[in-house]
Amino acid sequence: MFEDLPLIIRNMVLAVAAGYMLGALPFAHIASRIRGIDVFTTGSTLAGTANVFFNVGHRTGALVLVGDISKGAAAVFTAWALGVSPALILVAGGAAVVGHWKSIFTRFRGGDGMAPLIGVTLALMPALAVLGGVVGLATLVLMRHSPLRSTWGISVSFLVMLAISQYYQIERDLVTGLVILASMVLLRSMFTRRRRLYIASHPVYRDIDDEDTLDDEDVIDVDPDADLGHANTRPR
Repeated sequence: MFEDLPLIIRNMVLAVAAGYMLGALPFAHIASRIRGIDVFTTGSTLAGTANVFFNVGHRTGALVLVGDISKGAAAVFTAWALGVSPALILVAGGAAVVGHWKSIFTRFRGGDGMAPLIGVTLALMPALAVLGGVVGLATLVLMRHSPLRSTWGISVSFLVMLAISQYYQIERDLVTGLVILASMVLLRSMFTRRRRLYIASHPVYRDIDDEDTLDDEDVIDVDPDADLGHANTRPR
């Protein structure tokens, strides 16, 4: 049945599937496990670069950053190799971000998707991505003490790219699509952060002796600030 599909549709389906599988590669989880740490119970509990960088190790985090950026870029290059039209390649890139969000290899847990988004952007618009990245990095440094520093950096970076593309009429539709994808990543990141704040303000109780009593409970503290500490358990 698959062979009967028109070539364009078949290649598009393959590109999206490949994009998802590439995005689902759990580099943060694997790297953290090698160091003897479960990234899903540490810091922000996200399998992302920042969590690994601050709570596992700087070198390990740098390697994870390279791997996660490469996932997004590889999804774009795979779509190109399959002959997918430029207007639809962004869909394959979006699939890589979704794979990073909900990895099939980690029971559909993952990171915030910012690193794969950077990889997709670098592969599609390298010159604009570098220019926007420089401005975004400067913003990141200025906002380094803010828990929303990554959000600020990404936001400013893509706004600069959008402004340049509109002013100089450079691939306006493609850059607009990238900005929409970036907005989805940022909105999900903000939603995830709000959920962590809610969990932190409503402690989860766990009976460590499997008894229905309140005397033998632990309170599990969840760090509401992404990438800045470790989740821990303390007696009530």
